[in-house]
Amino acid sequence: MIVAVFAILAGGRYAGHAPSAANSTQSAAVATNGSSSKISGFHMPTSADKVHVTAWISPVRGASTSSSVLVRLDIRKGWHVNANPASLPFLIPTSEKATIKGKAAALDIAYPRGRNSHIVLEGTAIRVYDDATILKASIPKETLARLKSTGSLVLVVTVQSCSNKGICLPPVTLTSDLSYHS
Repeated sequence: MIVAVFAILAGGRYAGHAPSAANSTQSAAVATNGSSSKISGFHMPTSADKVHVTAWISPVRGASTSSSVLVRLDIRKGWHVNANPASLPFLIPTSEKATIKGKAAALDIAYPRGRNSHIVLEGTAIRVYDDATILKASIPKETLARLKSTGSLVLVVTVQSCSNKGICLPPVTLTSDLSYHS
C-alpha cells in the first residue's frame, strides 16, 4: 500500500485499471489556473496543466437572501479528478474552501457522487469527476452577510488530476476571486 500511495502521489500508475471513456466536452471559459514554475525550460507537470475551474456566485431563484457558489471543472480530454469523498484514504479528493478578507467562510457543499472510473485499487472502484462537472455550495446566512458587506470572497479548489490511463499528477490548489453583486 505504501508503494501505491507513493506511486499515485509521485505521478505513477494506478494498479489494475481498465480504461474508461472520457467526456470530451471542452469549456471555452477559463477563470483560473494554478501557478507553475519553470526552471531552465523544464516544466514539471501538475494538475493545473489539466484542470481549470470556472466559478461564480448565483442567487437562488425566488430567494433574495440565498445564494450559491457554483464551480465548473474544466478538465482536459482523457483526464479526470478524484471525487469527494475520495474512494480510498490515500487519494486526494476534489475539495473547495472559501475565505472572506483572509478568514474562513463556511459553505454548505454538496459534492456530486462522481462516476465509476473502472479503475480498481485494493478491490475498490475509484469514483471520479469528469469535464464539465459542477460543484454546488449553498452560502449560509452568516457567510452571506459577510459576503454582502465585503463584496467578495476567495474560493480555493484543490484537485488531483489523473489520466484515464492511470497516470496521476501532483495535486494543485486553484484560486478564484469572486465578486458579489446583489
